[in-house]
This record gives sequence, structure tokens and C-alpha cells, in this order.
Amino acid sequence: MSSLPNVRRPRVTNPISPMRTGAATGIARPSGVIRQLPEGWGVVRRRISRTMFAAIALLTVAGVGIFQVLQTSNVASTGYAVRRLESERTELDSEIRLLEAQLASSANLEHLRRTASDRLGMAPATERLRVSVDTPAPEVVPLPRRYIPTVEERTGPEGSWWDSVMGAIPGVE
Repeated sequence: MSSLPNVRRPRVTNPISPMRTGAATGIARPSGVIRQLPEGWGVVRRRISRTMFAAIALLTVAGVGIFQVLQTSNVASTGYAVRRLESERTELDSEIRLLEAQLASSANLEHLRRTASDRLGMAPATERLRVSVDTPAPEVVPLPRRYIPTVEERTGPEGSWWDSVMGAIPGVE
């Protein structure tokens, strides 16, 4: 039997069979052959040292801390974006109110006459000129609905039952 380098054979008083150690030789029933595994072979079970355990725990705590910082910064940046959008919305609302006030003041005819005569130096017309326009009026009203007076459609009184009977007879109106 040839010897392997760096393998020493300890004297064992109670040898363990290869079937128990997992070092089967391929022989179904080893007949009296008892072999020891060389050092470093086989299943190695090592315990985790305390320093390794402490390092893993510290890395886990650091990872969780970094995750919380990233999550908090995400929430903060989203909050800043929401605050910026709210201020922009407030500015646009105030601009809309100013434009509505300008529209309402420009609809005042007396204010228009004063502005035309004072600022632009216009005077009332002395002659009237009539121009016919073939283009129909626009279907869409350019002013907001709140500035247009609504006219309710009035329907006439409903006809009596004999009017519907007389309307069903051909030739009778």
C-alpha cells in the first residue's frame, strides 16, 4: 500500500468503519479493511467565531441604517416636490383670480369709455357706419358661463287629451 504525502496514520484503538465516515471504497462489504481519512478531507464543521459573528451583526445594523437613511431622504424629496407643486397651484389660482377680476372690470362699459377717452384719447363717433357681415356668430361663447345670463326655456301649457285625439285624426288640425 503506497503512502500519501503529509498523511500520517494515527494508532486507533477503536477504528471507525469507512461506511460510517462516508468514505466508502466502493466495496459492498469491506472485509476487515479499515481506512482513516487524511487530515482536511471529509465534512468540515467549523464554528463561527465571536468576532465574525460581531462583524456580521455590525454589517447588518449598518445596512439597515443605510436603508432607513435612503428611505427618509426619498420621503423628504417627495415632500419637497409636493410642497413645490402646492405653491405653484396657489400661484396659478391667484393668477386666475386676477385675470377674472380684469375680465370683470373690462366688461364695465363706463370704465371702458373712461379708459378710451383718457388713456387713448378717443372720442365718441359722430357718424354711424353699418357693415353687414355674412359670417354667422360663433357657436361657442368665448366668456365663462358665470358671466352669461341663463335663459330658461319656457314651454307652453301641455295640450289637453282631446288635442292629442284630434291630432291623431288625419286632415284635422
